[in-house]
Amino acid sequence: MIGNFGFFLPTQIMFGRGVVKEVGEEIKARGLKKPMLVTDAGIIKIGLADQIKGYIEEAGFECMLFDGIVPNPRDYDCDKGAKIAADAGADVLIAVGGGSAMDTAKAMATVMTNGKTSRDWIDVELDVQSVPVICIPTTCGTGSEVTFNAVISNTETHLKGNIFDPKCAPILALVDPDMINGLPGSLISSTGIDALTHAVEAYVSTVATPMTDAIAIYAVKLIGENIVKAANDRDADAMEAVMLASMMAGVAFGNADTAAVHCIAECFGGFYDIPHGVTNSMFLADVSEFSIPGNPKKYADVAEALGVDTDGKTDEEAALAGVQVIRDICKELNIPKLSSFEVIDPKDFEYLAEASSKHVCNPSNPIEATKEQYLEIFKKVYNA
Repeated sequence: MIGNFGFFLPTQIMFGRGVVKEVGEEIKARGLKKPMLVTDAGIIKIGLADQIKGYIEEAGFECMLFDGIVPNPRDYDCDKGAKIAADAGADVLIAVGGGSAMDTAKAMATVMTNGKTSRDWIDVELDVQSVPVICIPTTCGTGSEVTFNAVISNTETHLKGNIFDPKCAPILALVDPDMINGLPGSLISSTGIDALTHAVEAYVSTVATPMTDAIAIYAVKLIGENIVKAANDRDADAMEAVMLASMMAGVAFGNADTAAVHCIAECFGGFYDIPHGVTNSMFLADVSEFSIPGNPKKYADVAEALGVDTDGKTDEEAALAGVQVIRDICKELNIPKLSSFEVIDPKDFEYLAEASSKHVCNPSNPIEATKEQYLEIFKKVYNA
């Protein structure tokens, strides 16, 4: 029995090489007048910000700039950006960057029309539609260009929280594989495994649907076949495939959910300020292995999508072989060890295990993990 389900995608998607050149005309077509580019110093340094700004100005606009993006965006950074954009009269924000830029833009847009602070809108329904946001991703992992949530660091709790409402969804995602041509291999690796985490967790999530399953499992296949070639060989076709998979995984988890890996990554990221994609990459294999008994058939499907020959194997055997493929991929991509981060202190694990067990995504994991089970996973990954 299939059962009832819904599927919602408020964001228009344009995918392909060169689609970013349309940004100015897309702004014009929507009747918007005062664009502001939201990006970071790194994007400015490599010239991508000027490139996008040029396309906007070619369409007849004066383009303003906000460059105060930081990794793991903090609530007060988003509030500062919202005030700057509102005071300037911006009526559309163009986010150029990774998840931090896009989530910051969505949080800024929320505060600009809903008032209060970004922290006030964590896990609360928005009053009104946010200021329009157009997203141009420059990594192949976040999926934030097609989701209706913004992940920000709550500086009061030192944990991450979600502004989650379709009213903050981007109106347009311009997903252009050329945007990652200059991305270092290490970032293609971590953001690519971030996308794999999104796809796997969307597929095994307890709230998955036939629509999200179809999208997620294809994203798993694309990443499995292409991530090593994209990161290590700079293969253009492989980079294009991973960029597509990242966007598809975002669509999938936006309509299903993420699960225990994200419970961990958002807690560790908010507490230690370490990159979200790297944290997902370090925990994906061990959390998957822990979760197999909750849905061995779906993890066997993931294994098959990753290239495992499942003939003659039980679902559990196939699923475990899939976990080994994930470990092998992470090794080929030189994903760092948890213990290599000096900031990590095992004395904090008790608190982080408690926080992970209370995370909103925990019930979506095939096995809803307890504090004690999270603690065991932390110790295993740290001591690996």
